[in-house]
Amino acid sequence: MRRTFLAPVWLITLSLGCASHQQLHTRPAIVTTHLAREAGLTDAQKQQVASLCFMGMPNKRDNTLGPSEFSFRDGYVLEHSSLDKIPFWVCEHVKKAHLGSDAERSDRFKADPDLHGPKSTPADYEHSGYDKGHQEPAADQGQNQVLQDQTFYMSNMAPQLPNFNRNAWKSLETLTRTWVTQFSEAWVFTGPVFYDPKEDNPATADGTISILIIGPDGVAVPTHFYKIIIVKDHGDWKSISFVMPNVKTYKSPYHLEQYIQSVDWIEQHTGLTFMPDLTAAQRIQLKHSKSPMWQ
Repeated sequence: MRRTFLAPVWLITLSLGCASHQQLHTRPAIVTTHLAREAGLTDAQKQQVASLCFMGMPNKRDNTLGPSEFSFRDGYVLEHSSLDKIPFWVCEHVKKAHLGSDAERSDRFKADPDLHGPKSTPADYEHSGYDKGHQEPAADQGQNQVLQDQTFYMSNMAPQLPNFNRNAWKSLETLTRTWVTQFSEAWVFTGPVFYDPKEDNPATADGTISILIIGPDGVAVPTHFYKIIIVKDHGDWKSISFVMPNVKTYKSPYHLEQYIQSVDWIEQHTGLTFMPDLTAAQRIQLKHSKSPMWQ
């Protein structure tokens, strides 16, 4: 049975060539108990959530995921883990009009000034062997310089291996924008997963997951990343979700269809509830089953 996240336990310090400052931790695996989120957002923040987070802000399902803070921006809303120094989730509402190349990509990564607790800085990624992986892609805000610049806050980053970030994951981001063009708009949730398949098998589960920590601020390296995409197609809502391992072994073509997963699976393995305002019928429609690959 999965158990809840707790604070990481020191296990061993690794020396992996250029990937210095890496440490291996273990943590108990996720269990799916429910925890109600407290209110307390301002009216402006509630409006941003209503605009950007499809059917409501994702909820934590267990408070042992640790403390967190929110960042509210015009292009995205996210919940940042003070324990892992990466976002639990980033939600965005991408419209066809947002896409383009008018904005000039700056690559000016910077700490998020809206976070007051533990957080990452660009220095955490130096000599780690990991890219600063956007959760809201910069290209999703290609027409607005201010909104694109805001995607470079470190709260929107998580460690991704270069071949994954620049190739396989990028292909999913590009495909998502293709669907935005096709359907005129899409709502997207993106974030990390800490997952070990042995925990799904009672014969091999031991209740823990090993994770790497990088940098002086202790940034957790996800084992996988998820992306949930929701569109309206001829008046009907539909969703498709992907879970991709954060590994370096991808080769083109990437066959993204093999990474399709249900939203229910993502919820079970992240400790989050997505789209909490859905009706019971909508939950069955959008969350319970894997979608076939969209054309």
